[in-house]
Amino acid sequence: MADYVRIERCRGCHAPNELVTVLEMSPMPLAGLFCSSPKEAAVAPAFPLSWLRCVRCGLVQVGEDIDGQRLFGSYNYASSSVPGLVRHFDRYAESLGARFGSEERIDLLEIGCNDGVLLRRLPSSWRRVGVDPSDVAQRGRTPEDQYDLVVAPFGEALVEEHAWEDAFDVVTGSNCLAHISDLRSVFVAVRRALRSGGWFWIEVHDLEALLEGSQWDTIYHEHKVEWSVESLQECLRPLGFELHVLERLPLHGGLIRCGFRKEVPVSNGPSPGSSTLDAPLARLADAYRKRLEMPSVQTLLRGQEKGELLAAYGASGRANVFLNQIPELRFSFLVDEAPLRMNRFIPVVGTPIVPPTALADRQPSRCLVTAWNYAKDIMGKNKHYSGEWLTAFPIR
Repeated sequence: MADYVRIERCRGCHAPNELVTVLEMSPMPLAGLFCSSPKEAAVAPAFPLSWLRCVRCGLVQVGEDIDGQRLFGSYNYASSSVPGLVRHFDRYAESLGARFGSEERIDLLEIGCNDGVLLRRLPSSWRRVGVDPSDVAQRGRTPEDQYDLVVAPFGEALVEEHAWEDAFDVVTGSNCLAHISDLRSVFVAVRRALRSGGWFWIEVHDLEALLEGSQWDTIYHEHKVEWSVESLQECLRPLGFELHVLERLPLHGGLIRCGFRKEVPVSNGPSPGSSTLDAPLARLADAYRKRLEMPSVQTLLRGQEKGELLAAYGASGRANVFLNQIPELRFSFLVDEAPLRMNRFIPVVGTPIVPPTALADRQPSRCLVTAWNYAKDIMGKNKHYSGEWLTAFPIR
């Protein structure tokens, strides 16, 4: 077992000793790890994996904390390589431009900008700054890109270093708040960086959608937290943020987009309250325990017993979770389109990752879409496949 730290306070509100366990999963390798050889995959370390809920603010979070450099120092995820994400950020950029004015001078900072997929789509009249500690961010910026990039974790030290106090009209973060260990410190830094009345735009995976669909395959160490609207408000309102805009979108199996403004006085932290999520969390834990009874899993196990060729599609974090949490299923290969993952191997179970041509060439009897949140795109571009498509979770 590799080293890890068991958290003792909430990542979002910093309440100490207020965390209750709601789910224990089998030990997991890092979901973002894709190994260079079967030998490397066989010896990949596995970590305990549990889910905790903060009694104080309601934030649901992974109990085991692994250093960010280990998680994201070599990050095999480039947003621009996913067509569904590119379409999402096209629309998001249009929405932000319409709200704040495409001809205006707006100072915007994006936390976790990845390869610049949003920043390069925003109005050219805006001052755009991206902050991201990953190697993908550094490689993703080209000489033609008109945004500034700081390759570092965002926090108060960075605000001070770059003299960003009261420097921005807008701070955004899309699907990055799941990857941060000390969220409260980041929220404090956002408050310092924003001007009075400035906007903090957040996109996060929707905990309620996750629970509704029993999406246990999205629980892994890189996803340190899962947000509800209530937990976001409980963590941000005490720091002076007021919720003004709330949208729910289908991306990633359920997405929350919130617009908070820096406009209310800083106050004490959230008060303890009863959780409406206890019953849904218990149902998800039960669904995880019964994962071998899922209809798609039963179909695949029967095919496996008959010697059928089985494949999966989408070398995502979800695939890593699914294949490692159900090792009874053995797939001959896992198809993926991303060059960063092609010709690599899933840790521990060792499934090879191959290009899409393998699906047409080898025609497996059944193919499980592990990246089921992009199932429609995947099925639509693989009309040459004549076998049966399966998904473990409902397509939203």
